[in-house]
Amino acid sequence: MREIAYINSNFIDLNKAVVPINDRGYLFADGIYEVVVTRNGRPFLLAEHLARLQRSADAILLQLPLTPAEITDIIERGLNESGFGETLVYIQITRGIEPRRHNYSDNLKANLTMTFRPHPEYDPNLTSKGAAIITVPEIRWQRCDIKSIALLPNIMMKQKAVACKAQEALFVSSSGLIREATAANIFFVKDKVLYTPPADHHILNGISRAYIIRQAARHGVDLIERECSLAETLAADEVFITSSTIDLLPVNRIDDTTIADGRPGPLSKTVKTWFPVSTSRENPAIRHN
Repeated sequence: MREIAYINSNFIDLNKAVVPINDRGYLFADGIYEVVVTRNGRPFLLAEHLARLQRSADAILLQLPLTPAEITDIIERGLNESGFGETLVYIQITRGIEPRRHNYSDNLKANLTMTFRPHPEYDPNLTSKGAAIITVPEIRWQRCDIKSIALLPNIMMKQKAVACKAQEALFVSSSGLIREATAANIFFVKDKVLYTPPADHHILNGISRAYIIRQAARHGVDLIERECSLAETLAADEVFITSSTIDLLPVNRIDDTTIADGRPGPLSKTVKTWFPVSTSRENPAIRHN
């Protein structure tokens, strides 16, 4: 088992992977990405991830260098090469490589890289007891629906959350509407109904978010997508965040407010069971506290 990268059509050790200094991803964050995790050794919701990758590419007028089938083949080969029980696959596509200037050549060829690392394990106490998050002002651009590698505001606010000994930071608009966390979508429960902000240009339509919405319909759970205020989130019966890497994480506190009785609620626990349980962890992964 080894951490590897796919670059220039080859698989190499991760610590030997480099990109050219004139890559526009390095110079301008001119690119897009996806993070795919495996379940029992197989990429989970891969078709949905690749469809979103295409949407992001279309939004920034970037021509993908490979077809979804070709990207899938590289992922399969990378999983075999790395050999982890469960794997986190990072896919990045940048506009390409040319000398630094803001505009770019029409015939520029996009640059595709991937990394394959063990899927991180999270402290089980976060799931059983819940996590604290903080609120931060919405300072991002107006196209958060694009999964762009330009993540400086997210990085700054995630670091603020860590400094506050919180798990995440929740972006809140100037009018008091919740958007999403730095790397996760948010849901809350009131009177057994799930609520989540709409998938417009203010948030990234998370793959796990969309999966929960589909599963809610399948399991007969009422779910409403609409603008949600911070005030009603603080008064909710349950709150949780979701992403591909964490599935679902209950939230027991937002800033100084304890959510309900401060423990994960019944619907949060039910929604967690909608995600397949992995049985193929063969390698101790990185633990995030």
